Amino acid sequence: MAEELTKGPDEIYCPECGRTIQRGSTGCPLCYADFRKMFSIREIPGNPPSSRNYYQPTPTAARRDPVKNKVAAIVLAVFFGYWAWLYTYGKNSMKFWSMMGLFAVIFVINIAYSCSMVQDAMSGMAYNDNYFSGGFLVFMGITYFIYFAAWVWAVVDNAAKPESYYRDYPNG
Repeated sequence: MAEELTKGPDEIYCPECGRTIQRGSTGCPLCYADFRKMFSIREIPGNPPSSRNYYQPTPTAARRDPVKNKVAAIVLAVFFGYWAWLYTYGKNSMKFWSMMGLFAVIFVINIAYSCSMVQDAMSGMAYNDNYFSGGFLVFMGITYFIYFAAWVWAVVDNAAKPESYYRDYPNG
């Protein structure tokens, strides 16, 4: 269920991220927008300096960390598995790199086995069914189970996080 943003009488909406903050704040604690840089006090031309001042927005740089979306994270996980952790890389970098390392080891083992098959074929050894039986099929079964488990882990990990984790990312 999506959380509703309601504003109290002593609160305002942050002009950068839209979250409610205390009135009179000089910055947003969630998106780190600095209101002193965002708005500068300018004098109205033609009026004496002590008369009305107004806040005029000044151009600001784009947010460094845009708000994330839970639905997008789940869809990415469904289609790309553990690569979806790149969406929230700042908090999921360890998960991502551990999966990359595991799959790199599996890739090297597969390449080594394939090279040994090619070398045996080139050295004149007769082809037999032993290459695709026993240990190799067990290894491939374990490999596909690991791929499937990593995919399920990525989907469940992204789906189990609350909406506020993505909305307030990287502080959520």
